[in-house]
Amino acid sequence: MENEKKRFSDGKYFSVILLCIGFFITVICIATGSYMQTMESIQIGSVATQRYVALKDEVDVIATQKKKAEAAATVGPLYQHDSNIEQQSISEIEGFFKRLDEMQGTLRAGESLSDAIKNTSLKLPVVLSVRQYSAYQALNQQDKLGFQKSCIDIINGIYEQGVTAEAVEKSREQISVNLQQTAWNTELQEMGIAILNSALKANLVLDTDAMALARQKKEDEVEDIIIKKNQKIVDEGEIITSEIYHKLESMNLINTQDASETILPVLSSIIVVLLIFGSVFLFFYSSNKKWHSLKKNETVILFTIYIIMVLLLNTMSEVPYFTLIPLVVFPMLVSLLISRRVALLLNCFISIIGCFIFNGDVEFLLYFLLTGEFAALITRYAEKRKYVFPVAVCMAVINFVSMMAVGLFFEKGYSQGLLFSSAYGAAAGLIAVILVIGSLPFWEAIFEANTPLRLLELTNPNNELLRRLMIEAPGTYHHSLIVANLAETAAYEIDANAALARVASYYHDIGKLKYPLYFSENQAGENPHDQMEPHSSTQIITAHTTAGVQMAKEKGLPKAVINIIQEHHGNSLVKFFYYKALKQYGCDNVKEEDYRYAGPIPQSRESAIVMIADTVEAAVRSMLGQGKTLDEVEGFIKTLIKDKLDDGQLDKSGLAISDLESIRKSFIEVFKGMYHNRVAYPKKEEMDEAKKTKKPEEGDNKQ
Repeated sequence: MENEKKRFSDGKYFSVILLCIGFFITVICIATGSYMQTMESIQIGSVATQRYVALKDEVDVIATQKKKAEAAATVGPLYQHDSNIEQQSISEIEGFFKRLDEMQGTLRAGESLSDAIKNTSLKLPVVLSVRQYSAYQALNQQDKLGFQKSCIDIINGIYEQGVTAEAVEKSREQISVNLQQTAWNTELQEMGIAILNSALKANLVLDTDAMALARQKKEDEVEDIIIKKNQKIVDEGEIITSEIYHKLESMNLINTQDASETILPVLSSIIVVLLIFGSVFLFFYSSNKKWHSLKKNETVILFTIYIIMVLLLNTMSEVPYFTLIPLVVFPMLVSLLISRRVALLLNCFISIIGCFIFNGDVEFLLYFLLTGEFAALITRYAEKRKYVFPVAVCMAVINFVSMMAVGLFFEKGYSQGLLFSSAYGAAAGLIAVILVIGSLPFWEAIFEANTPLRLLELTNPNNELLRRLMIEAPGTYHHSLIVANLAETAAYEIDANAALARVASYYHDIGKLKYPLYFSENQAGENPHDQMEPHSSTQIITAHTTAGVQMAKEKGLPKAVINIIQEHHGNSLVKFFYYKALKQYGCDNVKEEDYRYAGPIPQSRESAIVMIADTVEAAVRSMLGQGKTLDEVEGFIKTLIKDKLDDGQLDKSGLAISDLESIRKSFIEVFKGMYHNRVAYPKKEEMDEAKKTKKPEEGDNKQ
């Protein structure tokens, strides 16, 4: 009893330690997850310590404004002609020539035009040389008019092309070229250039109203730039520019709260996680009131899968949630490696925890609750190879339909993006099944997981040990088959691992291959024990468990099967030879421990089931061989189970009294199917006598 309490206490403390480690890792992943990362305080010019993504579809105001400004900038300057400037410029030129002509008409004898100009102010601020004035003065009246007309025509041509403020210098160059192409002499050409350059002004002025309208039209043509959900805003290691900062600020990704307000989400998530882990504790503790409803290696497997999943969730916060494979892989692996019931429950919990880590929403939670529950239920069918592909296709369909249904509800309509999301989800479901099935050898090798696929391979009669058992010890082989039927049926009844019980039953007596003829089921005549001392016979009989363990290890059988081989007799007493020794040597000369198996006693429910099935099969076969009825056998089975219980062989197995009763009833049903009453076939003499019997007369029948 003390050993049992110690074992229970050790198992409980081990599981509590793993729970505490899982709790702290979960809290750390939540604290460093997407939600808390979005609340980090940053400044313009600082380096981003992580990758920031949009939490939802939102208009990128900064980028949209920038694109509108770029579109507006494509509108060039719009001008309008100012005819007043043209008229004023031409009037100044005409007035200049008119004044020159008037002054030339008033010149005294011997006075030059340049001398007269020195004492007169002109409208145009033109500086001309003496030679230029002299050249103009030498012209007759008709040539003067022609020269004036040439100048007016040139500037009119320039104004017709339009002169902007920026193009005044270029227009002056054009004036020079045009005048040089005329027939006037050089002095007159230079004089015209000076006059026209002085009078030239920009006749094209900016039309601000038209430009404003054009720019507004261009801006209106620009569509809003949308930042899609999960789209990158800034990557880790990049500088936070003013534009990026304002984007983050508009999306509420910058922590503007004080320290107390920031801590509140962390504290609330810790409370929720604490409640989840507390419910997991109560769930396993309430399973038969014992922690060993999960074996130690199963507890380690569950812990390892969970930790891997939460760490992957933490590192995959940048991908769209519908492509998250870990959340679908978790219930699949738990269903295959632990149990479907545990997978269904824990899927709900990890979906909630995933929401905290991934900063998910109701859409996230609903999607993974649906797909995870289906994954836990249908993955068990992948235990058979022919169902692996159908299961993968089924998961892809479930993911697609779930994503489409959830998306249609929350997005309030169909979109091409929703179709793509559903397709990605389907691909994730397909990949998840492939990953799960492909990873089973890893769990089997590292954590000694007894997957149905691995156990199924061991039931093949062509396996070396089973083939040897069939040839070298046929009686033991037949006995093992019946024990397997009994053990598997009983395991189903009490929700134990039926596949493990069957496989362990096949191999539980392989140690008898060392000395097969020393066991009664393989003897056809003389019994070698008749000529041996009881103690020597006991050593040979009890050694088959040790020999079986050695053979199993050499052939690489699972540890769970090896344990059952070693435990299926516990430390029970070899009663036949012990009784024989007592008769020969007397009770004072015989030690009971010398006639017991080495043990240990069964440490699991499956091991205890194989022990009981082994004992019951041998005893029932012996009774039925002595002509006993099934009704007599039924009572005897109850006695055999009670003997094991009273002898302490079941103390560490984890079986409840109700389990023992269920096991007994299942055995009875199996034996009834095997040894049911059959119609007695007539003997040859009876057949010959019946052939001689004549058909009775009709009158005799009436009598």
